[in-house]
Amino acid sequence: MGMNTNASAQSLLPLPEPPPDNRTFINHSVWFVDNDGYRVVFCRHEPLHRVGLGDTVHLRSVAVWLHQSELATQEEICRAFGHDVSTQARWERQFRQHGMDGLLPKKRTGRPCELNKSQMQCIRRWFHAGVSNRQMAKQLGVGESTIRRSLRRMKLMQQQGVLQPSLPNLQDATPAATVETHRDNVQINERPAEVVETTAVVDQMPPTVEETPAVPSVALTVKKTTLEGETESALPFSLDRDPHNRSNDRVVARLGLLEDAAPLFADAECLYRAGALLAVPVLAEHGLIEAFAKVYHSIGPAFYGLRTIVVTLFLGALLRIKRPEHWKEFRPEELGAILGLDRAPEVKTVRRKFTRMAAMERGKELMEELARRRIAADEDRVAFLYIDGHVREYHGKFPLFEAKKAQRQVVTPAATDNWVHDAHGEPLLIVTSEVNAKLTQVLEPILADVRRLVGDQRRMTVVFDRGGFSPKLFARLIATGFDVLTYRKGKTRKLPVARFVPQRQKIDGTWREYTVCDRPRVRVGTLPAKERKEGKKAKSGKHYLWMREVRVLREDGRQTAIFTNREDLSAVMVAWRIFYRWRQENYFKYAGEEFALDALLEYGVDDLAEETDRRNPQWQKLTRRLQKARAEVARLQSELGKEAAANEETLRPSMRGFKIAHAQLRQQLQKAETQVERLLKQRANTPKRIQASDLKTLKTEKKLIADAIKMAAYQVETELLSMLQDHYARADEEGRTLLHAAFQSPARLEVTEDELRVTIARQSSPHRTAAIAALCAQLDAQAVSFPGTQLRLRLAVQAAEPGIS
Repeated sequence: MGMNTNASAQSLLPLPEPPPDNRTFINHSVWFVDNDGYRVVFCRHEPLHRVGLGDTVHLRSVAVWLHQSELATQEEICRAFGHDVSTQARWERQFRQHGMDGLLPKKRTGRPCELNKSQMQCIRRWFHAGVSNRQMAKQLGVGESTIRRSLRRMKLMQQQGVLQPSLPNLQDATPAATVETHRDNVQINERPAEVVETTAVVDQMPPTVEETPAVPSVALTVKKTTLEGETESALPFSLDRDPHNRSNDRVVARLGLLEDAAPLFADAECLYRAGALLAVPVLAEHGLIEAFAKVYHSIGPAFYGLRTIVVTLFLGALLRIKRPEHWKEFRPEELGAILGLDRAPEVKTVRRKFTRMAAMERGKELMEELARRRIAADEDRVAFLYIDGHVREYHGKFPLFEAKKAQRQVVTPAATDNWVHDAHGEPLLIVTSEVNAKLTQVLEPILADVRRLVGDQRRMTVVFDRGGFSPKLFARLIATGFDVLTYRKGKTRKLPVARFVPQRQKIDGTWREYTVCDRPRVRVGTLPAKERKEGKKAKSGKHYLWMREVRVLREDGRQTAIFTNREDLSAVMVAWRIFYRWRQENYFKYAGEEFALDALLEYGVDDLAEETDRRNPQWQKLTRRLQKARAEVARLQSELGKEAAANEETLRPSMRGFKIAHAQLRQQLQKAETQVERLLKQRANTPKRIQASDLKTLKTEKKLIADAIKMAAYQVETELLSMLQDHYARADEEGRTLLHAAFQSPARLEVTEDELRVTIARQSSPHRTAAIAALCAQLDAQAVSFPGTQLRLRLAVQAAEPGIS
């Protein structure tokens, strides 16, 4: 009965797994297996040790332990491990004398190793695959002697009579494209680990020989050709077939033979945040990817190349991943599936990419290229230009210029960015300056850049606030081909209400009505000699600048005065255009909250140019004291005048008597006047401006790159909002909120030979679902491919369940 019980119990025990076929026997009971970068030693199917193949010290300790445990003889261990008996004896002797420290390898005095660990692992795999030394040397860009020395170090000997594998026929894998080789375009570095990054997974789990195809002889790309025969773009080709395992492409990237990973998508029933793919068709038409490619060309051989990083950061902006540090809050596998990768880049990788692009110092060139593309797509964008400065507060330790934050009415260390928005109120260009200069100082250089981007002499109307008010500046701008539209600065006398007339006009499909007083000719200011072409000489001999004034009567009784030299615009259009400037302020607020526009992306400052100066704080201090002293003089003079007017002549009929009666007041006035004279002399001897050598300026390159991507995300979102107007009644109030919800929605992915089908989940209500479905149908008609692939992106919304309305 006991025997039957034991037999039945043994029958329920799990059967031992069959031993692997790639065993290396030390003797009949002990063997080891080398796999995935590790050596596992077994004794009668029981694992004893697991040691990394690159861990020399522990490999030696295992060899010593096997002999000391009498599991194998020295000859058996040496034959299996590939070293001499004398070496085994020396290790055992050093271990007895010094312990583990005795097994440390001595410092080499001969020729250093020319290949890194990843290259040595590739040589090992290629050797077992039967690849010749010549092919391996060609791939790594080294001599055959280097390959032979590496094989000797790894105790590998090239076998004779082994057939060399042929390269895979990649033409069959891409029947619709032309596969070309361009080794001349790829520079192979003998130390690719210094310039190409990869994840730690590659070093820990290198692909097996069965997973790795034959050695790629070149970096592969698929190129599209236009009807004219010119190459349009290069599509990367992947050596992997499993979208969840991109180990082959990562190894090739480490070897310097891959500049960007090709997107590979897998079917997914419910992929979170895949609704962000809704913006890809508009992105493809935007030109963001092409602008980065034209300006930066490449960021070097890498798995996460330039195109992948741009698409990643763009979709991250739509998903409100506002800072590089926020990428750690999302699963890389989920975000990677949206991008066609096994995993999305992590924080350190994103920061490295930013650093690499910033080192090229092409941020301004990128901004100008994007602006040039926007202008070329719609020339009417530059008919009106809205220019304003945006102050970013700084709370760090470095001394910066100070600026006034209008929202909080405080002066604080800050950096000022000057933004140029187009006629639709969308951001067009950012110009950063080292110093927080006034708008009157930076307006002309900014417009000179715009004129260079436009490329012709068309007239453009510049719209700005009171910070740029200067009659002299107006005259110069008008002379250079720009029209001016701005608020009138300073106090003005109110006009009689009877002079205001209600006017209305239909603009962009909406009726606009204002109560205005249109005065065609109003004196703005006096012009100096060099700007007198624009002004007319008055009887007094002075030259004035005359402009048109449109004054708007507000509901609360205030009167807003607007100056312009445009006589062809209606008064309603003038008022609407100047009030339309608030779209800039709305953008700053929206982008600051949704895209972290004011976030500090890098720590560090740059030195200012040697010729940079700033206002002397001592001069400013004396000026403030002088203002107070003058105010005191004015107060005392006023008080003395009041006393003189109220003087009783019966008591003090003469001035002498009046002075005697008010001697103390006159003494205070004399003292105040003396203080004014002293401060005037002291300020005259103080320089108004001094060198700004003690101040710094924030680094701007990474900020410009990030702003370019955030601007593109806002522009694409705005384009989707305009397309949504016809399908959603409350698009103006809730359109962006609906798009945010759609971006965050899960979706089903289906991949065919030539299509990527994205089915977005239903929204919170039927009418919102219908609006997104109509938007998907409109985008689907554009027949756009996902960037980096030939897969046409098909967008749809999940159908409603039966019985649900």
